[in-house]
Amino acid sequence: MNRIASIIVVMTLCVPAVASAGEDAMKAKTLSRSQVDEKYKWKIEDLYPSRQAWEKDLAQLNKELAAVGKCRGRLGRGVKVLARCLDEGFSLLKRLYRLYAYAMRLHDQDARDTDGQELKSIIQKTSTEVDARMSFVEPEILRIPPARLKKWRRSRLLADYRHYLDNITRRRRHILPADQEKLLAQAGNLAAVPTNVYQTLNTVNLPYPEVTLSSGEKVKLTAAMYTRYRALDNRADRLTVFRAFWGVYRAFRESYAALLAGQVNRDHYFAEARKYKSDLAAALDVNNVPTSIYLNMIEQIHQARPLLWRYLKVRARLLGIKDLGYHDLYPSIVPRVEMKVPFDQARQVLLEALAPLGRDYTGVLEQAFGQRWADVYPTEGKRSGAYSDGAAYDVHPYVLLNYNDDYESLSTMAHEFGHAMHSYLSNKNQPFAMADYPIFVAEVASTCNENLLRLHLLKKESDRQKRLFLLGQHLENFRTTVFRQALFAEFELKIHQLASQGVPLTADKLDELYLQLLRYYYGEAEGVIKIDPLYAVEWAYIPHFYYNFYMFQYTTSFIAATSIAENIFAGDGQARQAYLKMLKAGGSKYAVQLLKMAGVDMTAARPYQVAFESMKRTLDEIEKLTAE
Repeated sequence: MNRIASIIVVMTLCVPAVASAGEDAMKAKTLSRSQVDEKYKWKIEDLYPSRQAWEKDLAQLNKELAAVGKCRGRLGRGVKVLARCLDEGFSLLKRLYRLYAYAMRLHDQDARDTDGQELKSIIQKTSTEVDARMSFVEPEILRIPPARLKKWRRSRLLADYRHYLDNITRRRRHILPADQEKLLAQAGNLAAVPTNVYQTLNTVNLPYPEVTLSSGEKVKLTAAMYTRYRALDNRADRLTVFRAFWGVYRAFRESYAALLAGQVNRDHYFAEARKYKSDLAAALDVNNVPTSIYLNMIEQIHQARPLLWRYLKVRARLLGIKDLGYHDLYPSIVPRVEMKVPFDQARQVLLEALAPLGRDYTGVLEQAFGQRWADVYPTEGKRSGAYSDGAAYDVHPYVLLNYNDDYESLSTMAHEFGHAMHSYLSNKNQPFAMADYPIFVAEVASTCNENLLRLHLLKKESDRQKRLFLLGQHLENFRTTVFRQALFAEFELKIHQLASQGVPLTADKLDELYLQLLRYYYGEAEGVIKIDPLYAVEWAYIPHFYYNFYMFQYTTSFIAATSIAENIFAGDGQARQAYLKMLKAGGSKYAVQLLKMAGVDMTAARPYQVAFESMKRTLDEIEKLTAE
């Protein structure tokens, strides 16, 4: 029941930014929040009607925290006492998560707002206090004789906590005595510094450049706008965008290196304190995922690199480029096709695409649209990217978008509502103590939605150019979600390994390692691409390096979701029921078991084989269509 801060970090699931300006047109200038219609803003009042109501609930949390403290030294006195104390503890956590959700929604909709800044700071400190005050729970439970605890776990009083108790006893040797657990918990505020400074620097303080495009248009390349303009059809403009944007990150790379090194040192400190063999083992053990799955993922992706190179050669040919560069990876391989999808249209498209999941599923999705679960458009000061947060158990999930009226935005929307629906179904079908599903399965629901959207659009589309576009997007998803995330995962693993060996993580060292991996994955030695050394600083741009070995799950989830989605789309009712059963199971089982419920065994090579066969078929079709 401790490590609250780290739990909250992974409840917010993020993807790279997609930028936009409005419903009717794509504009270079970001709107102020007051210019956006209320129906496109999330309804934060569902959490609390005002700051005063939030503060009142915070006061109630502090009262509950004092009551939970009375359980110290009593957990082993009987099953009734243990059950009552766990009830009180998890009730407190539920309240904390709702308070945290409100503070983060307020902050993320406009990081310049002082209320959001203050509430975020308050709740982060409160989270650390809760963590410290409740740090006695797990060590005390472990002092209960194993035979006695095993007997107690069969009691109906502890029915909601059986998985929780099993997870504690499983990690027995990594849970420290109460006084040491308290010290680790009290380090929470310090541990959050690298992430907080990184987010502030990226969102508020980084002097993003302004560039003039060949059309004469002047564009300020914020993190959100960069993701739009890196895909421009005009190659000279793309080069301008890349050089200006990465030039700013290069100017600040020493600061980013210090922050990332601090994050890695934090992870290593906690791993060593808990007596894990490695930082990776510590991160994965939270969800009982063996490190072999991580290492196997990297090996499987290494073996599949020729498929990526084959795709990149197709990309170069269709773009008419002989010297493919890193700045050529984002424009559509069918530049003449514009897949404009205004948000109101996107809602209907998504409902149709997800119809194979059943009316109960799409009915909730309609409710989400009607009740303003999402904050749709980018506005000044708003957090870039996209995420879903289902932390508020008694309310509903919240979705942050930066919608851009295009296919990428539609796909991102499908992704984030996959997370939202997973949280909704889990919260509705599981008690709070078992509702928080492990991050290892979190990206399956989001990626399954993306795949169902792709299959739906391809089935309907007969126009050759648009079909090529959709096929190209599927290949691009393999590049970004499978290969790129695997590259990130390998980089993250290597920097942790270097730090544990005492190697300083300087900006030069990080640049060197990242550039090596870029060239290895994208096939520079094979003559596929040329990587400009300037782009080696991309590591400084990736927020996921602050999430403690999160990114490999994008790859494994995409692999798992590909086969699940294709079976469901084909009308396999058994596959649909198995998948929905997994979503409703929440965190009631371990991650690997949950995926097996959905018919996927990530300890085997088969899921990778199935997914890469899908990539091969897509390449075959796109090569056939473009050979005409």
